[in-house]
Amino acid sequence: MDDNGDEALHSTLPPPAEVRGRRRPRLSRGDRREAAILDSVVELLRERPARKITIEEIAKGAGLSRPSVYFYFDSKQAIIDAAVQRVMGTLLSTAAAVAGDEEVTLQASLDGLINNVLDTWVEHGSLFCAAIDYVGRDMEARIAWRDALEAGAVELAAMLERDRGRGQVKPGGDARALAVAAHWMVERNCYILFSREHTPAEEEALRTTMVLSARRLLGLPDPAGTV
Repeated sequence: MDDNGDEALHSTLPPPAEVRGRRRPRLSRGDRREAAILDSVVELLRERPARKITIEEIAKGAGLSRPSVYFYFDSKQAIIDAAVQRVMGTLLSTAAAVAGDEEVTLQASLDGLINNVLDTWVEHGSLFCAAIDYVGRDMEARIAWRDALEAGAVELAAMLERDRGRGQVKPGGDARALAVAAHWMVERNCYILFSREHTPAEEEALRTTMVLSARRLLGLPDPAGTV
């Protein structure tokens, strides 16, 4: 169950084995300040676009001075990039944990993986949109975003190849190319929805569409009950 009392949509995903039962390491003062800066920009982006946010506002939200923020980051965009990397790191860790479990099949876990991505967009859509908007203006940022997005395709492709080898999925096209296409399909559709005003019903419709489209793209059967 999530904080609202609803069943988590990605409950089919196994928790990473390496973090079960372990205490989180205590953060240093510098790490806590960096985290506060990232949390501040995430909250501000939920209220207005990046171009209307100042370093002073980010500093205030983090409980720091403007010079302190510049000690850790040299620009507002650097803060946004770091916040995105933090979120992407969590997504990639989840995908790696699922792919690393030899007993987990793509058939059983794909819906959970996609819903995990959609859940992250629901929580951090404004952050992702700010990053993608900047990607369109900066070649280095575009390459970094491409590499980060396609890194997860490695895990998805490995699972697809593994299930093909077991005879659980019929062969059909290059596994990595299909996995990359699935990742970009989800990213583009999420960006189009979350970059504009939309309703919860549209979010749920997108979940259904992305699950169905990804399954067909990767050669998996449609979810039970699909007409």
